Amino acid sequence: MVIRCQPRLSRTTIVGRYRFQQANIGITRWSNKMKDGRYWLCEVIGINYKSVVMSTMGKLQIMLLFLVAVFFGCSETDERAYVGKNSIYIRTEGDPVILAMDDEPLKATLMLIRAYDKDVSFEIDVKYLTEGAGDLVTVNPAIVTIPAGEKSVDFEIISNKKGVVADKVQLEIGVKYPLPEADMGKVEEVLRVVVKPYMEAEDLTEEQQALLEGYKAKGLDLSKWIGVIPVKVSVEVPPTDGLESLINGMKKVYTGKTVVTLSEDATAEQPILKMTNNPMGLTEFMYDMLRKETVENDMFWYYDPGEGEINPYMAMMELIGLSKTSLETFEMTLDNIRVDFPNNGVSNVEFLGERPDIWDETELVTVVPFAYNYSAWNRLKELLDAGDNELAQEYVDYGATLDPTHYLFYSGIDEDYWEDGNWMEPQGVLTGNKLTFQFNFDHYSAGGYSIIRVEYTLSE
Repeated sequence: MVIRCQPRLSRTTIVGRYRFQQANIGITRWSNKMKDGRYWLCEVIGINYKSVVMSTMGKLQIMLLFLVAVFFGCSETDERAYVGKNSIYIRTEGDPVILAMDDEPLKATLMLIRAYDKDVSFEIDVKYLTEGAGDLVTVNPAIVTIPAGEKSVDFEIISNKKGVVADKVQLEIGVKYPLPEADMGKVEEVLRVVVKPYMEAEDLTEEQQALLEGYKAKGLDLSKWIGVIPVKVSVEVPPTDGLESLINGMKKVYTGKTVVTLSEDATAEQPILKMTNNPMGLTEFMYDMLRKETVENDMFWYYDPGEGEINPYMAMMELIGLSKTSLETFEMTLDNIRVDFPNNGVSNVEFLGERPDIWDETELVTVVPFAYNYSAWNRLKELLDAGDNELAQEYVDYGATLDPTHYLFYSGIDEDYWEDGNWMEPQGVLTGNKLTFQFNFDHYSAGGYSIIRVEYTLSE
């Protein structure tokens, strides 16, 4: 049995909703209002309800209060010194993307849980996941050394610029075995890197070109914002108790590129932009967050259900051939970026939209309305849409879904629903050669808002 409780917004629509499954797999969800005004959403996963049935909400409330007390009690304890296997993590604070013909290296860090009293060396390993790909990058240095008393060392991954990559190539950066010390466990976290071909802007139609000329005549020159535009991204993710990989939070500042074009919905009265590749510079960040919530969520996706029971997450993954190492694709676009005509040289940019709440589709939440294209979700959705696979529907009913909208932008960002001190007014501004955005983000297991700032700057 696995139990998790998470704070949820006071606007939640699922108060008092709970259910029991007369089956060998089950997930019960309920919500209860606490003294601080928030609701706590709890899930009990993997109970055999043929033999265990909690028949009243009163029992659920008592159990919830107990769990919350344990939750807060545990969160206030002092951090203990780590003992056990010394694990290895490879991470980057940048965007894990390399453009095949770009000179800019990707900076990465190899980290240990604890330091040694001597120098320790590792040989970096590059594993190409895409069939037929190879020799696209070089690691510098190929052998890294962590000095005595230290727990990390930096290195770079550089494109070999061997020619145009027809499609993106996925690879993993790890270390070669055997590991140098006997008490080292394993590489707990490899770095997944994407090598992409040169990014190109889409050709505009004659009608779109005419619209751009009309905007320019009114003082808004959007033509210089059509193409491959450099972007700088800052992300601050707060500590997330519900995900081991984010227990200490995450901060990233990195650069990238976005393909921007004129939206098909643009009119003479309303200029509208569309980001067709790496919108807001966030594609790989969002994919990383999605993986952390799903296939890399060791605690809640890979639990042992017990004899005679089924883990719906693992069963769903087996059904569609998904694993931590399966080769998947994830892309995003962002349309309907509405740019006002300038006032004193400044244009307001509206970019928010609405989507159904995942718990009640009759309610809408305001988010950044990215459109997601995730290969694993596409396979699962195909089974659901066909309507003839009862297992697929059953697993999803129990919560084992891969729909990105279930995990990304879990809450609305137009108001301060979390009240955690991180909320900021969503804002987009175009002035001169700068286009900036600021907004919040949260995810399924989040305990508060993340802060995202995006800055596009044109060269003079």
